[in-house]
Amino acid sequence: MEQHINITLRLGDRDVDIRIPQRIEVRRLIREIDSIFNPGVKRTKYQLRIVNKGLLLDEGKYLSDYPMTTGDLVEIEEI
Repeated sequence: MEQHINITLRLGDRDVDIRIPQRIEVRRLIREIDSIFNPGVKRTKYQLRIVNKGLLLDEGKYLSDYPMTTGDLVEIEEI
């Protein structure tokens, strides 16, 4: 099994291609993304949406718990 996947991250009006580990908690991934692309942003409740598969990933789970694969389009959604 691959340890990393390549995804497209939708950040508002732009899409960014990134490589991420599969064995990372959704909460930690979102914090890492925010520290790189949105420094100073503090989210309270959020989830990841895999746009092309219609899946919502809860912040307490690992990416490897979901059928997330290379090529997926992902957005961060505040609840």
